[in-house]
Amino acid sequence: MLFIVNMKFSFKPSISKSVFGLFSNLGSVLLMQTDPNWGNFLYNEATNTINLIDFGAARDFPKSFVDDYLRMVVACANGDSDGVIEMSKRLGFLTGMESDVMLDAHVQAGFIVGLPFSKPGLYDFRSTNITQSLSHLGATMLKHRLTPPPDEAYSLHRKLSGAFLACIKIGAVVPCRELLLEMYKHHKFGEVNEELLSSGSMSA
Repeated sequence: MLFIVNMKFSFKPSISKSVFGLFSNLGSVLLMQTDPNWGNFLYNEATNTINLIDFGAARDFPKSFVDDYLRMVVACANGDSDGVIEMSKRLGFLTGMESDVMLDAHVQAGFIVGLPFSKPGLYDFRSTNITQSLSHLGATMLKHRLTPPPDEAYSLHRKLSGAFLACIKIGAVVPCRELLLEMYKHHKFGEVNEELLSSGSMSA
C-alpha cells in the first residue's frame, strides 16, 4: 500500500477502479472476500492490476439480500429517501417502527455513503470527509435503533469501508457512478412479487 501511495498519480485511477471492481463478483457469484486488510491486496506493477489473496474470510450472500442491497445503494446514490427506507426494511436494517430522528439519521448516513456514486464523472477521494460525517450520525443511530443490522451487513460493510479507506489513503479519483451503473446494468435480479421501486432505476 505504501508503494501505491507514493507511485505516480496517473496509475492510481486504474488501481482504484480495480479495488471497487472487487465488489462486482458479489452480484455474479454471490461470494465475496470480506477482509479489508490492505495486506490482502497485492499490486502487480507489470500488469497494473490488483490481486486478492487470503480467502479465509470469504462468505456467500443470499440472492435476495444482494438484489435488495444493490437497490438500496442505488437509492442512496440517487438521494431517494423513500427507496432507502423501503429497502432498509426489506433488508432488516429497519423495523418500520423507528422514530423520525432515527429514520433521518439512517437516511442521511446512506446519502453520505452514496455520495461518491451520486454524480457522473470522477469522484475525488482526496477531498472526502465521509468518515467524519458518518461519525456524527453514529451516536444517534446507536441510541435510537430498534434492531441490529442484518448479519450479512457486518462483513459487507467491513469490506466497503476498507475500499473507501484505501481510496482515501492513496488519494484516488474514481468514476464511482460509472462503476455502479455498470454493475447495476449487468446484474441479474431475481423474481419479485411486487413492482420494483423507482429507486431500482439508474441512469448516467
